[in-house]
Amino acid sequence: MPIAWSLHRQDCLPSLGWPDVSDDSVATPLASFEAKWAALHPEFGLALKFVPQQRRVEQSAFACLVYELEHTAFGIREAQPAAIKLQWWAEEFARAGRREARHPLTRALAEHPDFADVPLARWHAVIVGALAQRDTEPAADCSALLESYAVLYAPLAAIEAALFVPIDVAALTRVRSLARAIRETASLAEALRDGRLPLPLDVLAKYRMARGNLSQSSPEQAAMLRGWLLTLASDYGNSFNGARLGALNAAGASADRWRAGEAARAAEPLSKLQALTSRLPLRAVWAAWRSGRDAVIEDNAPRPH
Repeated sequence: MPIAWSLHRQDCLPSLGWPDVSDDSVATPLASFEAKWAALHPEFGLALKFVPQQRRVEQSAFACLVYELEHTAFGIREAQPAAIKLQWWAEEFARAGRREARHPLTRALAEHPDFADVPLARWHAVIVGALAQRDTEPAADCSALLESYAVLYAPLAAIEAALFVPIDVAALTRVRSLARAIRETASLAEALRDGRLPLPLDVLAKYRMARGNLSQSSPEQAAMLRGWLLTLASDYGNSFNGARLGALNAAGASADRWRAGEAARAAEPLSKLQALTSRLPLRAVWAAWRSGRDAVIEDNAPRPH
């Protein structure tokens, strides 16, 4: 049986030479944001401990910023408040580039020596990508669905790579798009209520499901979700293996691949997937450790003169 931990089952980490994830002695001005998002993404709180100390505040700020933008794009039900918030972020990115940031996350990022060099057009592409999620057409197939999410995640990955190299932009875009597909599937009823169709049309056609009964529990729904989640889990094998993602993203990709695979084998895949969103597999710890180790090695490697 695969091993999975909750956030409270980490007492053996120090004996393996890993940081003590229960040690909160290093406080940051971002602590409230980190706590908020770690509650929804348990791999985030753990993986942050494997980010090199000199990069931790800035990488944490960027990850929390991604979560804030995702919440605005997908989590705010009413269109007008979401649009107003995204407009505020657009103005904030412009201010941050001039060292006039107001938000704790952008203030932390503005301390990065390369932050001011990020073209404003890239931040504009992020806002356009987030707004695009508010008014989407049903996707014909899996590729089209992931491409619709990539409109948001590709510019974010490009900015992250510019600030925290080396990162594989294409792979990061893909795994974040896959993660969004998994999250949207887990919140199937809410997504449908808000006018989003989190599964592509060809999957509905294959299992002879209509949008109207998509959220109703049935043998047909279970079979459809098992097949869909297996597709997503398999896609991770092509997108994640060997890619440079950084500790935070590597842990998230590993955890989400596990969640999709486990739920795809369950009798009730939707309820299983929802339960697994708060659980942390051991493989995510290894992924974060390996990425953190590689970052330390590269930071300490001699630079050519």
